[in-house]
Amino acid sequence: MLLPLAVLGLGYWEAVRAEADGAAVELDRARAAKAVSVLESRPAPANGRLDMGMQFRRNGQTYVGPLALDQARDALGDAERAVTLSRIRAYLPPVVMLSGGLAAALSVIVLLAATLLGRAGRASREALLRGFSVIRRALPGVLGAQVVLVALAVVAFTGFEALGILEAGNLSSGEAKLLGILALVVGASLWVAGKAVMQLRRALDLFTPDPLPILGRPVTPEEAPGLWRLLDDLAGRLGALRPDNVVVGLTGGFFVSSGPKLLEPSNAALGGRTLYLPLPYLPLLREDEVATIIGHELAHFSGGDTEYSLRFVPIYAGVSRSLDAVVAAGADVNGSVSPLIRPALRLGVFVMDQFHHAVRYWSRLREFAADAAGAGVTSPDAAARALLRTSAVHPRIEAVLDAAAEAPAHAPLDLVDATFRLAAERGLDDSAKYLEEEQPHPTDTHPPTRQRIAALGREPDAALLAEASAAPPPEAMDRLGALFAAPEALCRAATEDFLAAVHSNLRARQDALKEAAAGVAPEAAVLGENTRGGGIFLLCFGAILLAAILFVMAVEVPGFGTQEKGIICGSAGVLALGFGIAGYLMLRRHDRPFLVLRPETMEIPGLDRPIAWADIADLDMTLDRGAIVTRILLPPEAPFPARLPGAGRRVKLDVKQRIVTLRSGLPRGLKAQGLAELIGRYRQADLARRLLAEETAGRNETARVTGV
Repeated sequence: MLLPLAVLGLGYWEAVRAEADGAAVELDRARAAKAVSVLESRPAPANGRLDMGMQFRRNGQTYVGPLALDQARDALGDAERAVTLSRIRAYLPPVVMLSGGLAAALSVIVLLAATLLGRAGRASREALLRGFSVIRRALPGVLGAQVVLVALAVVAFTGFEALGILEAGNLSSGEAKLLGILALVVGASLWVAGKAVMQLRRALDLFTPDPLPILGRPVTPEEAPGLWRLLDDLAGRLGALRPDNVVVGLTGGFFVSSGPKLLEPSNAALGGRTLYLPLPYLPLLREDEVATIIGHELAHFSGGDTEYSLRFVPIYAGVSRSLDAVVAAGADVNGSVSPLIRPALRLGVFVMDQFHHAVRYWSRLREFAADAAGAGVTSPDAAARALLRTSAVHPRIEAVLDAAAEAPAHAPLDLVDATFRLAAERGLDDSAKYLEEEQPHPTDTHPPTRQRIAALGREPDAALLAEASAAPPPEAMDRLGALFAAPEALCRAATEDFLAAVHSNLRARQDALKEAAAGVAPEAAVLGENTRGGGIFLLCFGAILLAAILFVMAVEVPGFGTQEKGIICGSAGVLALGFGIAGYLMLRRHDRPFLVLRPETMEIPGLDRPIAWADIADLDMTLDRGAIVTRILLPPEAPFPARLPGAGRRVKLDVKQRIVTLRSGLPRGLKAQGLAELIGRYRQADLARRLLAEETAGRNETARVTGV
């Protein structure tokens, strides 16, 4: 809102100035026209002598005779040109005001619409979906219009100021530079606006959500007769829909999903209503706790929660893609966002926040409702214990799975049994530590555990916490037999699935590390500044300026005496000499190395030692007046380089902060982003080689200790 309103105010300020300037140039033209009329009406002297009474003063000088009439006519021409420019300028402030006003109006409309739809969405999920579905489709166009309007206002504002400079005439060198800067502003504004429009067009493409990956396998009624009987009983008591599929695995928590799913490691696609059960939890939870949790999940089917979640996804994706498109259009190499896109970006973020708050509101309500449904098929005590106990057993499950992932070759054949034995040996975590946490879930946000227990009418007193943290009894593994026909075989199969996924991830990691390690050439990459083009330009400009000086010296210029010509040509000569020296120095500096990249180190000429990639704690690059400033932070334990004699001002060392700063131009064939990516590849390649070496050493040590 603020930027469009500021633009509106600037347009009004320019409109006031345009009116005053227009009146002034009209007055100047009237005076010049009167002077020409008076001078033309004077009779020529009879004796043919110069008419000394025929005078015209211009630019601080007085002209007489025919020269006075010529100057008066030139002044009239300049005044008429200024009037024409002034009339053109007068059209631009309304453009600025209209653009700013429309941008502000769009902001107000979207802000009000998002706010009202957010409130309506808290009353009805259907209203939430309908309203924000419209917003999602309209948002790319609104954001694009915002960017275009602000850009148009900037172009009109800049054009007004540029025409004002031209209207005044007699450009100075400073004003000429200012015109060049204004031209760059216009070009940049049009570029950002055009890029934003093109990017936002892609945000309108249809969105197809990716399948939800699940590490697990489906179990049929024949493989899990007790479990399917429990599901039928709970679904009947709740009046809920029965799941189409049940998937079991070792990772994650309990959840349901109605969208497309992809089972790993089998890569089998799965649709329909699906209930996921993590096997390690089942022997560690009591029967009533398992029934409560399953009842909770089935309640999501009866409430249509999973279907609504699927319908929320395209809205999230559409708004997110619109925001990404705006950022991509206006972000520079440093990640800074152009002021042109900030109104549109903030507007999109506000819309996303309003939708997210409404979705979160319904998510919390539905979780409380599902908790009540789960408690209804068992008891509030069982529901409260289930909430606490799932958090208390989670660290034991993670410990076993993490150990198996780190050393899959030495993992036990049954990770469910290994988890149970660890929990029986060490006990469970103190459930009181998890009262404020939110339960893990792949698609929704859950309220904190304390709030969910309070909604059940229970308090997490000492007795409840102690009961929820109690170690499982020795016979608890027999609970799996009541659910599955062959529990041991199923647990071993799930362990094989988990280890297969681990091996697949390790292979993918190894391939990625090898690819990154091979991403740079073994020979050094020598980077030199590409200053030839700039040097040639400066030399040519200096030569043109010198030619202009010689031309001015060789011809007669009306109104300029020898002294004036000497001052002008002398000043221009100094500039031409400066351009020539600067161009010569840039040509000498062309391709002079400022950075040498090797697989293990980076070398900066002027320092007494290379800097190892492994010694770099942090590295950032910024643009500063056309130069690339690279800052390298070294940790205390790394050797710090010293400057060599004649190192120049390119390199600065901050020994206290342990920062090496390199200022350079761009190398040949690379832009700022390309240079940053090149340095990033060298850092990634070095890290990949070190990680590969560490993993190889770890495997060798494990083989030595175990004899495998």
